[in-house]
Amino acid sequence: MERTGVVGMAETKVKRTPERVQDEIRSYLGEIEYLRSQVGAIDATIADLRTVDATLAYIKEKGEGKEIYIPLGSGIAIKGKIEKPDDVIIDVGAGILVGASIDEARENIEKRINTLMELRLALLRKIEEDSRKVTELLKELEAMEPKPKKSRK
Repeated sequence: MERTGVVGMAETKVKRTPERVQDEIRSYLGEIEYLRSQVGAIDATIADLRTVDATLAYIKEKGEGKEIYIPLGSGIAIKGKIEKPDDVIIDVGAGILVGASIDEARENIEKRINTLMELRLALLRKIEEDSRKVTELLKELEAMEPKPKKSRK
């Protein structure tokens, strides 16, 4: 049975030019740079979460009555005293706050860190995949360039 009016994929494939390959390389390099910035943001968030976790562990250890400095933001803190060390409030998203114990808060932090680590790993895999594609495209581009002729003397 013959198909009419359908052109084969090989016939409709656009010829790859050095310019097209260079555009693809630039596109992949841009994506790699963006993904690296996302990994950096994830790393910063994980570091913040680990600091909070360490602070909660310290508060749990020192307990009630311990004087500490409470950060207000922008590098400013105020002196305070721990009154109820096991009364923590967690932001569960959409501005909803839920009361929890220090242990529950630390479990929540650990889950968030694990989720971010999985996302970080996925981004690193994508960076590796894109880097391999760039390497392949560079080889393809090199093969397209005319070879210089050896001159005879």
